[in-house]
Amino acid sequence: MMMNARLQMTGICKSFPGVQALDDVGLAIAPGEIHALLGENGAGKSTLGKIIAGVYRADAGTVALDGRDLGQIDERDAADAGIAIVHQEGSLVEQLSVAENVFAGHPPIRWPGRIDRAAINARAAALIARLGVAIDPRRKVAALAPAEAQVVEIAKALSRDLKVLILDEPTAALTLTESERLFDIVRGLAANGVSVIYVSHRLAEIFALCHKVTVLKDGRLVGTRDVKDSTPEGLIRMMVGRDVALARTGIRAERGAPVLAAQGVVSLPQVRDMSLTVHAGEIVCLAGLIGAGRTEFCEAIFGVRHRTAGSVRLSGQVTNPHEARDGMRAGIGMVPEDRKNAGLFLSMSVRDNIAVTVAGSLTTGFRRSEDKARSLARHFIDQLKIATPTDEQMVGNLSGGNQQKVLIAKWLAMKPRLLIVDEPTRGVDVGARSEIYRLLRELAADGVALLVVSSDLPEVLSLADRIVVMADGALAGELPGEGATEEAILGLATQYTTSLSQLDKAPEPVGASA
Repeated sequence: MMMNARLQMTGICKSFPGVQALDDVGLAIAPGEIHALLGENGAGKSTLGKIIAGVYRADAGTVALDGRDLGQIDERDAADAGIAIVHQEGSLVEQLSVAENVFAGHPPIRWPGRIDRAAINARAAALIARLGVAIDPRRKVAALAPAEAQVVEIAKALSRDLKVLILDEPTAALTLTESERLFDIVRGLAANGVSVIYVSHRLAEIFALCHKVTVLKDGRLVGTRDVKDSTPEGLIRMMVGRDVALARTGIRAERGAPVLAAQGVVSLPQVRDMSLTVHAGEIVCLAGLIGAGRTEFCEAIFGVRHRTAGSVRLSGQVTNPHEARDGMRAGIGMVPEDRKNAGLFLSMSVRDNIAVTVAGSLTTGFRRSEDKARSLARHFIDQLKIATPTDEQMVGNLSGGNQQKVLIAKWLAMKPRLLIVDEPTRGVDVGARSEIYRLLRELAADGVALLVVSSDLPEVLSLADRIVVMADGALAGELPGEGATEEAILGLATQYTTSLSQLDKAPEPVGASA
């Protein structure tokens, strides 16, 4: 047991129907400590964080804050005690404004008991500005992009007097620049005595930011290490029990004929003038900062966003999709960034989600053949190593990483000529990430043209045959995948060379108690 621990967890157990999520897990965190939680999808990281924050109640075990047993608390109790959580999948109310979400439950009040609208907007704007992003606090959350919503989540957590901050994959939708700003804020909080639990699959972040790391596997504690005494390879072995390669491979598919040729595409206000070509057997990564128009450009190609100018050719033929069905008929598949709201049917089974893009090919007579649908689902469950007890499991019950695999399988089922993948490994653990990289490279080797949108620069450098960078809705430049650097990509994205020295900072010593 740690003396003077800010947070002490002992013997935590939690089960869900058919799943032992946590089994006798203990954790101790000092004031001012940034403590990473690491593990594969389904290891229990998010569940542990939700127990601390009062979202779930443990079946057994204790949670103590500053030596006081919190007992069975709910989210309001946890917030009142100084515990805040930024959820991986978001917890904002879409019908409310940004400011109303940031100060939900504790808005500034003016006499006679009414919310002070001017104060709530000004304070929300100030918190968001600390994150280096410009978002109008009066905007409805429903109108935000996923990355913008994540920034609001972080601002919401920062709006309280914190003792413990839990960040669950906080940079999943952020670019390197936004991530660096977040790191500065986290370091500042830790220097003032706040204990930070940092859940991430990005090992570079853990080594840049955290003091200690705890690894979970299958709901059990594997061990806790000082980050300064650890190596990426050692942590990966603790997580998955084997060596995993994420680095760029030397074998690349042979580039074929052009599949996608987009010229002068305009889709206002986000896309002003964008052109690129993707060949068969080629992985083109589309990089840029939040708001550069990458997702909107891809949606205009696929047909779910109106294109006001420009031409799109697929294998030499002009195509003008006006909806997703048109894009699919042309041979385009698109894995969206927002898997919950735009990609999956969470209340449907794994089998039904995978089969939805090829429903017509699974019929026998006038009915769907369940044997064909089951065979298709089992093929992708095995190929992508989707962790599910059965293909009839409801997708909403899977971990975030396994939901992402189902989403990719859904589009692979239609065997597209062009596959657009927006943030392919968002919320995916290091083992699954390696499998997805392997899968994308195999698709390229089979002649599929791949356009990958990614805010993870190491991912871009690992995957890309060519890197196309967007800025302010237009083409900023192009780099070969071989030999490209993060500095060069950011230089194009920001129109100046950005220093990456922040990621090389060693964490400061654990601060004194607040």
